[in-house]
Amino acid sequence: MYLHLGGDFMVKNSDIIAIFYLNHPQSMIYDEFVKKYQQNYTLIDASGGEGYASLVLTEDTMYLSAISSLTLKKRVVYF
Repeated sequence: MYLHLGGDFMVKNSDIIAIFYLNHPQSMIYDEFVKKYQQNYTLIDASGGEGYASLVLTEDTMYLSAISSLTLKKRVVYF
């Protein structure tokens, strides 16, 4: 199964390591993780210029999505 992240971007469910919510006032994920480790990952903007609501992390890629993390988590089906 694949998870649609917005735009033309999809990621295989089994490749997903984590889904993070970026818009919460207490969320430091973007500042503490994305900025610090972005050189180790391919950074893809799947938001289509709408702004980031969530971050989907795979082994080698960080996807920034306009879809909320809660919505993405509901769509993920693991077998």
